[in-house]
Amino acid sequence: MVDIASIPGAIMYVQSTLRSTCLILILISAAALNGQTRDNGSLQQYYNHAQELQRTGKLSEAAEQYRAFLADALGELAMGYGLAKDYTDAAPLFDEALTFEPNSMSLLLDYAQMALVLGNPDHAKTLASEFIQKYPGDREELAQAHQVLGRAFLKLDRDQEARKELEAAVALDPTFPNGYDLAVACLDLEDEKCAAQIFNEMEKSFGDTPEIHMAFGHAYAESDFQSQALTEFKRTIEENPRLPGAHYSLATILIATGGDESHMESAEAELKKELAISPNDAMTYAALGKIAANRNHYPEAETYLKKAVALAPQSPDAYLYLGQMYFNMNRNDEAETALHQCIRLTTDVSRNRYQVQNAHFLLGRILMQKGQTEAAHAEMKTARELANKTLSQDKSKLAALIDTSGSQDLQASAAETDVSHATTADPVALRKVEVLKAQVGSAIADSYNNLGAITATNSDYAGAVAYFKRAAVWNPSLDGLDYNWGRAAFAGSQFADAISPLSRYVKTHPDDTGGRSVLAISQFMTGDYHGCIETLQPVIGKADLVPQVEYYYAESMISTGQIDSGMRQLELLEKLHPEIPDLHRSLGEALEQQGQEQKALEEFQTAVQLNPRDAESYYDLGKMKLDSGDPTAIQELEMAVRLLPDSLRFHQELADAYTAAHRSADARKEIETGNMLRTRTQNGAATNQNVTHEQ
Repeated sequence: MVDIASIPGAIMYVQSTLRSTCLILILISAAALNGQTRDNGSLQQYYNHAQELQRTGKLSEAAEQYRAFLADALGELAMGYGLAKDYTDAAPLFDEALTFEPNSMSLLLDYAQMALVLGNPDHAKTLASEFIQKYPGDREELAQAHQVLGRAFLKLDRDQEARKELEAAVALDPTFPNGYDLAVACLDLEDEKCAAQIFNEMEKSFGDTPEIHMAFGHAYAESDFQSQALTEFKRTIEENPRLPGAHYSLATILIATGGDESHMESAEAELKKELAISPNDAMTYAALGKIAANRNHYPEAETYLKKAVALAPQSPDAYLYLGQMYFNMNRNDEAETALHQCIRLTTDVSRNRYQVQNAHFLLGRILMQKGQTEAAHAEMKTARELANKTLSQDKSKLAALIDTSGSQDLQASAAETDVSHATTADPVALRKVEVLKAQVGSAIADSYNNLGAITATNSDYAGAVAYFKRAAVWNPSLDGLDYNWGRAAFAGSQFADAISPLSRYVKTHPDDTGGRSVLAISQFMTGDYHGCIETLQPVIGKADLVPQVEYYYAESMISTGQIDSGMRQLELLEKLHPEIPDLHRSLGEALEQQGQEQKALEEFQTAVQLNPRDAESYYDLGKMKLDSGDPTAIQELEMAVRLLPDSLRFHQELADAYTAAHRSADARKEIETGNMLRTRTQNGAATNQNVTHEQ
């Protein structure tokens, strides 16, 4: 093997792309994320300080500041996506931020709260439990963790455990949300007396306001005590008849608690009052559409429901009502489309008491009529499973009624929050965080790139490659990144990983002979001989091309069947650089293929003289001698085995040599060693295959 360090530029030198990236706009945008940001001054301070430390050669201190910057910047983005109700993008950013700041109380608590609000109670439970174990000292934050854990248990129908955690939260910090959630747990446990007592105490503490009665009404509305909800919503309207959401909430209870026409008429009247206050409320239009559809007033219903869809295209409710209406009208194609939309948009199947079960049931009936039996049965099965969950009285949505941010206006927040919108993405907030991501992405990529450069200086090339890969995610066109990534992978012998970034680099820097050389060697090492030839053809014969690289070029030509051309290249190199042992071995192998055994033998002997540690040359020499009946072949093969004891083919060849020399015991020993190596290789391959399948 050619000594890689002898190739110019092959010793790891990583470009650091220090730049004075301006974070002013970034910080302004971050502040616009509903005010939910950390100390933005520290964000810029970490980044600027890291750059200055790196300029002055204080690399370990610079790395620490880059990590602090990344933790905060990634945390800001995670919070931004959380506020936009996009858990898919928020969760990995929280995870990434925590890799840089694993002991951050605020990150862990924010993550737990976000996971809960955005529909992942299992993960919220895990994160909140971790917080409680790690940070028992701060009463207020510990109370928030107990609250999150209690609410997660509510979501998971573990009401007794929920009550215990929420009682702990109230004991630590008797805030409105903590008391409210405890009352919800009581209602889930059908303990109306407990809930009423808590609500009475809360009213005394926080005041007799329409907002607080609205919040109480929502809690009762999702329990088995809906008559109390009716009382609370009526009281809300008495105190403030123009409170947004109050008439809508009263209408939903009227619909839920009575099926006669008088209830429907009263509900319809309340909904129209709601429209007078909130003329663009999609849910009110959806409810009016549902009432009209129930009365078979289909044109009116369709108008209301399409208006609801136009106002809230990401809400599944109007699509469900449209699907039901179209099904009743025998407009099955339109019904199927609407029901599919409802199912697609329902990110939390527990919303509105698992109402999406109706979509699955009706879709199953439509598919059955179309003869799609298997698909129909799958939908019916899903509908049955959801129906069973409905019967289990899962009222876990209640805990999402309040905001967990610690605001002092939680009573109003509870009144204004609609549970069914908890996991619907907020397009305005999403646009804000996407703008922030576009602005901060270059600084994040630069920080990862510089961390990779610093890590490479400590010869941790695998760690450096990992950082460079993350930099590419944030800014694949970052100046110098492909160079750094390729060189780090090459220096760490991760040749397959080096090829893509080095290929991109060479494409934009075609005159960089060193870059071409490293790319060509990486291609050769991974068996891409055609690629190696193509990479080197433009520079073969140039004065600045080192002989080792020309050797790889010649070897690739021979490996691709261009034996004569490869031979000529090797012979020329041998004359110019007779000191390179690999050239002699390669020439020997080529000469042997052509039947020139004596010349091949001489080349192998020269190779081992130049490099007495070259196991491959000893093996080639011993194999040739064995084929010609030379008894000294055993000495060469024994040396090859000593130098490379884990080579199966070396042991096999030595076993053949012992057999030819009638040394049966030695042959058996080599065969046993070979079998052991084969078994180890097979077991290793099977293990890797199993790991791949599991992943």
